[in-house]
Amino acid sequence: MDSFVEEIAKGFLRGIGYILLEILFGTVCYWVGWPICKIVTLGKYPSSNQVVYLDDSQNRTNGFWCSGVGFLVILFAALYFAGLFS
Repeated sequence: MDSFVEEIAKGFLRGIGYILLEILFGTVCYWVGWPICKIVTLGKYPSSNQVVYLDDSQNRTNGFWCSGVGFLVILFAALYFAGLFS
């Protein structure tokens, strides 16, 4: 019985982790990275007809780049404010 409860708890925690990661990476990091991608590419990427909520693999890849840039900006800002660069 303990292993059954343990497996259910693992699945529940994985689901919560996935939701939190999707919210953090897919939403927060995307919106932090979006203006930076626009500035660096002089407004060409991401295009205005791209859907923010990702459906297919092409939009998923494009959104991933904006989210990745946003994640790096948040990471470097956190490290800077933690005093690691001084």
